[in-house]
Amino acid sequence: MTAEAASERFDARRRELSHEQARLDALDAKLGRARAATFLATSGLVLFGFVERSTAVWSAAGLAFVSFVVFVVRHASVATEQFMNERRLAIATEALARHDGTFRAPEGASARRGDGRGEGHPYAADLDLFGRGSLYEQLNVARTPAGRDVLAGYLTTHASVAEIRERQAAARELEKRDRWREELAVHGHTAEKVGAHAEPLRAWARADDPPISRATLALAGAIVLCQLALGFVSARAPEGSPLVSAWGGMLVVQVAAWIALRSRTEPLIEPMMRREDPLRAYAPMLALAESAHFETARLGALTKRLSGEAGGQAASVEFARLGRIASFAAVRHNAIANILLNVFLLWDVWCAAALASWRARAGAGVEGWLAALGEIEALSCLGTFAAEHPGFSWPDVRHDSIAPRFSARDLAHPLIAPASRVGNDVTMGGTPEARMAYLVTGSNMSGKSTLLRAVGTAAVLAQAGAPVCASELTMTPLAVWTSIRVDDSLREGASRFYAEVRKLKLVIDAANGDEHRILFLLDEVLHGTNSRERVLGAKAVLEHLVGRGALGIATSHDLGLVELEASTGGRVTNTHFADHLEHGKLAFDYRMKRGPVATSNALRLMREVGIDVVPEPA
Repeated sequence: MTAEAASERFDARRRELSHEQARLDALDAKLGRARAATFLATSGLVLFGFVERSTAVWSAAGLAFVSFVVFVVRHASVATEQFMNERRLAIATEALARHDGTFRAPEGASARRGDGRGEGHPYAADLDLFGRGSLYEQLNVARTPAGRDVLAGYLTTHASVAEIRERQAAARELEKRDRWREELAVHGHTAEKVGAHAEPLRAWARADDPPISRATLALAGAIVLCQLALGFVSARAPEGSPLVSAWGGMLVVQVAAWIALRSRTEPLIEPMMRREDPLRAYAPMLALAESAHFETARLGALTKRLSGEAGGQAASVEFARLGRIASFAAVRHNAIANILLNVFLLWDVWCAAALASWRARAGAGVEGWLAALGEIEALSCLGTFAAEHPGFSWPDVRHDSIAPRFSARDLAHPLIAPASRVGNDVTMGGTPEARMAYLVTGSNMSGKSTLLRAVGTAAVLAQAGAPVCASELTMTPLAVWTSIRVDDSLREGASRFYAEVRKLKLVIDAANGDEHRILFLLDEVLHGTNSRERVLGAKAVLEHLVGRGALGIATSHDLGLVELEASTGGRVTNTHFADHLEHGKLAFDYRMKRGPVATSNALRLMREVGIDVVPEPA
């Protein structure tokens, strides 16, 4: 599917849902008027019936009241449809924006979804994986904390080739199931809206508070039955009967039992009072996942875990049951009802016993259910990303015992708007004698850093199981290590140069290790020191990395480094980005070209912003 066809498809869905929303809004207004009319009619007929005392009038009042109830029920149904359609419309609008490259998450959303993920990580901060306008923001359509965590894990941890292929297969199947993904996101919004944080629920399910014993329940039941029986009999006893005093005494015993048992009931009930709505919100998502029939093994195994095929009840059924028990226990939010129900029925004891029974039966499954739902959401994110970017390709990630490889055609950065993207071919490794690295020189603002991030982002997406912004990508598993964004630290007393040296040491240590071949991406290597030492140091770093079998790209303004191509026998290849003048203004084509750069634009850029410099030579 072409980008234009995909854009039209997303826009058509948005228009369809907009028309449906207009229809529902009109119906909502009509039903509101009908409710008001039938309510007024019922009220008027009832008043008139007291005056006339006519059977016909009372019959008409009854009919008007029935009509009012019907309109109330239908109005509530339409309100639910409106809410669901509003969510579908918002999802369709976001999909179109992501496809066009104009999507931005609401203020604060990115921080919630990526806090702390980049600190100390080999590449997350340099590749802008998290935060406002990040890759994660473009990928993430997960609504539950578990789904977001799994997706973040896909982007930040190394996976085996078998794992990558399983994710790809699942994502490719979900790519074709637009409506299913849409419904998952709609139900997920409800879970997100009520703050369905899973960790407290997991903690409650894992807790080992002592259950309400059968003996305690038997005693509580005997007290309640005795109190009810005495109350029933004393209500018919003559005034002054000792039964009334006995019933009062039994109530005192019951209140004492309620207070004495609170130490057993509160640990079971109180934690659930903050989670009733989230429990109900998870159930529709779980039911949707359970009822789906998938062809890929990964998705099939996840739905089987949720549906209870391996033994036990379905997750959605158990969550719905837990939600109902929690709703009974939530009577404590009404102080008067709480006191009356506990004084007369020991309500908390029965609710605590039901919660303890549920936890003993199903509590051990909560962790697995939420994990399975989170992984389904994360895979849905990959499928959605593929559906929204039909021009992206599915990478071929494979083992190669001979040499590491990264070979891409028309590679660009996925966060650049489609109309502005410029692709480049990047080929490294594949045979022991092949090019292992690029040294990229070039003008300021010409695209060197963007190339580094495009290569790194493609490697991360490919190994997460997602499609990449390229017409083709073949690679072996590679651990990505970067030194692109380097800052000094007043708190640690470290200069920028020292901070960069520490980052380079981490890259070198990774290359020296035996666990994974690495892909290094180094921007302006050692540019915090003088030219002579920069050349010597950068040469030593690049020669060592290539010698250890690492693939990568390094950028520099220092033309003293171009000798690396000769000294490494072509294993480090010189390329460059250049600028040109158009109508007296600097312009860039963002195309990587063979050989070292021959021009510089630093003085021209200074002149453009109004800084006086020595005139250019004629």
